[in-house]
Amino acid sequence: MAADDEAPRDLFAKIEAAGRKAIVLTVDSAADRTAYRAKRLLEDTSLSRDPRYTFMSWDFYKELQNATSLPIIPKGIQTVEDARKAIEVGAPAIFLSNHGGRALDGSPSPVEIAWEIYKEDPDVFNEIEVYADGGVRYGTDVMKLLALGVRAVGLGRPFMYANLYGAEGISRAISLLSKEVTSAAGSIGLSDIGNINTSYIKLTSTQWNS
Repeated sequence: MAADDEAPRDLFAKIEAAGRKAIVLTVDSAADRTAYRAKRLLEDTSLSRDPRYTFMSWDFYKELQNATSLPIIPKGIQTVEDARKAIEVGAPAIFLSNHGGRALDGSPSPVEIAWEIYKEDPDVFNEIEVYADGGVRYGTDVMKLLALGVRAVGLGRPFMYANLYGAEGISRAISLLSKEVTSAAGSIGLSDIGNINTSYIKLTSTQWNS
């Protein structure tokens, strides 16, 4: 999206014409990220520039909804309050994400966000489809998110690494992930992954006491 507060109607029209079924909109990147690794490698270290997207709000999200016939899924939900707000404004689904930790240092992981929602407003998982990504590496990570009520889990870096070996690498990564999920289910005595729930997990806080 452009760095202004106008709905990209032309872009939406192209997406609709291409036969796409939904638009996933990143909603939590109010400024350029500070890329610490890149700062060590690049001469230009002014990577965190003006907050170009501070116009992003739930009112603007509703404007975007009115600009297309496609469902718009907000990605980057990190609080139970925003999860509830997404339901109130008619979002078809939400995406819990910290973008693999690349956006804002210290952002909560999706499993922490899902746990917060489960504790404080568990009805969210029944009222809207919840997806998640960010920091997911193994089948056990997938299982924990599913146990909390997440409907679908996304992975990024594992497939980027696997892509070094082309299509065969991707196929191998999918096979390994599938086996990890199956193995984890068997190890906890779960014969049907569809029946996983919070009784199978126990989360503990690693925050400092204040």
